[in-house]
Amino acid sequence: MGVDFRLFRHPWEATGSGDAKSIQKAMGKTSLDLWSVLLREALQNSWDARLAERIEFHVADTRLSEEQSGILVHDLFNELPPQGASRGIPQKVNNGRIRVLTISDYGTKGLGGPIRANVEPEPGERDDFSDFVRNFGRSDSKGLEGGTYGYGKGVLYQASQVGVCLVYSQAKVNGRLENRLIGVSGGDNGYVDNGFKFTGRNWWGVLAEDGVIDPATGPEARAIAESVGMPVPAHDETGTCIMILAPHFFQGEAGDVGPKDRITAIRAAAVKWAWPHAVDIGEGPNVGFAFSYDGEFLPSIEPFKEPSVKHFAHAYADMERAASSKRAPLAPQTKLEVIMSQNPIFRLGTLSMRQAINHISDDRALQNTVALMRNPRIVVKYLAVAAPVDDYSVYSVFLADPEVDEDFATSEPVTHDDWIVKDAMTRGNRNFVRIALNRIENTFKNMHRPSAPSTAAQQAAGATRIATALGGLVGGISGHGAASQPGKGPGPGGGASRSRRAAARLTSPPRLLVLGGIAHVAFSYSLTGGKSGELFDLSVRAHVVTVTGAIEGDAPLGAEGPQFVGWKVDGQLVKEPSIRVVAQSQQEYLAIFTQPDDTAISSTVDLKLVSP
Repeated sequence: MGVDFRLFRHPWEATGSGDAKSIQKAMGKTSLDLWSVLLREALQNSWDARLAERIEFHVADTRLSEEQSGILVHDLFNELPPQGASRGIPQKVNNGRIRVLTISDYGTKGLGGPIRANVEPEPGERDDFSDFVRNFGRSDSKGLEGGTYGYGKGVLYQASQVGVCLVYSQAKVNGRLENRLIGVSGGDNGYVDNGFKFTGRNWWGVLAEDGVIDPATGPEARAIAESVGMPVPAHDETGTCIMILAPHFFQGEAGDVGPKDRITAIRAAAVKWAWPHAVDIGEGPNVGFAFSYDGEFLPSIEPFKEPSVKHFAHAYADMERAASSKRAPLAPQTKLEVIMSQNPIFRLGTLSMRQAINHISDDRALQNTVALMRNPRIVVKYLAVAAPVDDYSVYSVFLADPEVDEDFATSEPVTHDDWIVKDAMTRGNRNFVRIALNRIENTFKNMHRPSAPSTAAQQAAGATRIATALGGLVGGISGHGAASQPGKGPGPGGGASRSRRAAARLTSPPRLLVLGGIAHVAFSYSLTGGKSGELFDLSVRAHVVTVTGAIEGDAPLGAEGPQFVGWKVDGQLVKEPSIRVVAQSQQEYLAIFTQPDDTAISSTVDLKLVSP
């Protein structure tokens, strides 16, 4: 190796300093697991550094070869501090090999700016390198973007059993591409050595004349990075690669499990929190994700097919299409609502709500929640809201308006996993975060507030509206002998005589059942009127309801129609479409049909007198 890597231990300054553990402690507590925090922080840093509206973001869990491990451990990290977790690097070598986790981004700016924290950047440049490698905390001059505090990078060291990362970056510096490589430790406690105090922060690199460690630069830096297996950007491109030494094991329910489970957990975190960046609505996703384990790639992220987030992805895509210049029409299952503040009048964001029939294959963990996000398009949290009837669920997305993005950003903790109302900035006496969250919660409370049951005639008239809203179940629409018929007024042949006529009525909204792993719908009927002891034959049919409210006689060509399963009476299933019933029996008759996907259906019944 052509570069002599040396260790620099950061001493406490006479004017005061901070120990390395303060970086992690500043992150505070979070409900998220380690790998979710790691994914969110790393992706946020990469997205903030984007050159355009698309980047590549790759995570690889790799066991280095013996040669690569030897260079990493014996050449780059040969010198170790007398105390701290980083002293354990040699013990993490197993059969001559060490395991690492690399996080790489491409199509990004890389870590540019001065390599020293006390040097002013050139006009148009930023302190990206020194802020990431040397400083902790964040300068207000950098703006909010995704990260507001600059402490989240502590999770990179926390993810390492030895608290050490090797950082390689290619960035434009003074108009020229520069390669930089440096080792950083951020996970050690402070200690005393020979009467001097040290913070626990360490750097490995090239020893400058003033005794400070700087990064290796130039072709040598790239050659070293390649020699230890870092997936560096192309020679003429910018980007960054972070190698986490000896990553912690994934903590599963059964305890520590293998590296494959770790990379699977990181991919799952990307699906849950970063799916908006993988949504393709015609121009490709914003982020090209890749997750691999010892050269074996996990399946790519396809939000429209991921069971846990597919409905959110559709709601988000509908919102984006509606906001585009093409003004694409909404899917019938989706409803948009603009969330406003009235005094002063401000657009706070857009709420996209998508209703979906519950299916056995769905992941129910996030049903009836709102994915809250702002400009970086990483989900902040999932807010639970009032649930509709149990036949379907609502999956929603709220995107804060760019004009108030700062209001929401300031309400987030260091880990960016919540909107804390009391921490949000105020405009006068108005807290836009509080207003937005209240508006969202009230929207769902009002949407699902019970209303008076409708008559059969009202159900028929409202079929279009319900079918459009649900994209699924529609209440029973009565047929011959089942309708409540208007009277003709008092006297012979009027309402009084009609009221005694037997009729089958729908007694409750249709219910969804799962039988043998297949979705079914049940329509509940009972008999009213008639004379005690009269016998009737009760038969039932189900129909597809079109978006215009009309009833399809047969299912469209190639489409699946509802299939009759049977009547359920007193817990027994009768598979004949017609059953014998008795007037004034107070009995419930449950007609069960298969429920085709994304189809609105109704039922009709026919009641025929058998004997008085």
